Amino acid sequence: MKPSPFNLQRLMRALHTYSAMWVLLLLLFFSITGITLNHPNWQSQWGSYQRLELLPVPAELQRDAMPEAPDQQHWYAQEVQQWLQQQHGVRATEWRYQFDNDDELLELEFKRPAGYVTALLDFDAAELELEQVFAGYLALANDLHKGRDAGGLWAWLIDITAISCLVFALTGFYLLLKSQSMRAIGNTLALLGGMAAILIYLMSLHI
Repeated sequence: MKPSPFNLQRLMRALHTYSAMWVLLLLLFFSITGITLNHPNWQSQWGSYQRLELLPVPAELQRDAMPEAPDQQHWYAQEVQQWLQQQHGVRATEWRYQFDNDDELLELEFKRPAGYVTALLDFDAAELELEQVFAGYLALANDLHKGRDAGGLWAWLIDITAISCLVFALTGFYLLLKSQSMRAIGNTLALLGGMAAILIYLMSLHI
């Protein structure tokens, strides 16, 4: 039996179908959040909160004086960060710290989508002021669309989604060109869509 010849159209159809299914939910998400980002006046406080807590510093983290050497400061800030993460659920993709020599304070700032966390540790009082702010689920969706403070893995997911959309679009264009019954209408729509985008852009400059 002779092996079946390579069928480019069948491959394109498979790529078109499976790239669409792989990216389906993500494409819906980015499409919807694209609309909400285009209308910044749409506001929703659903799920938003602002919490302020005063926490006692555990004995193992208490110090009579603020560490002075840079390596000791970095080590101590990491210890405080791990304590906040493990005991108080403070998680973020990015964080930074700063020591205030005048007031004997350590300030930690945690960035995350649609919110932030700040921690202010007072060495003299052995207390930590923890403020957590979350702007709501709509702001979360918008920040995830932009990849803001979402971390490297989410950035990779955005790239993979974009590549899948390119595969979906290009294979669809190829299949349309191979379809004699739909090729003329498809090419006309593609041309009209591109011309409409350019025309609307030029008109917007004069409005």
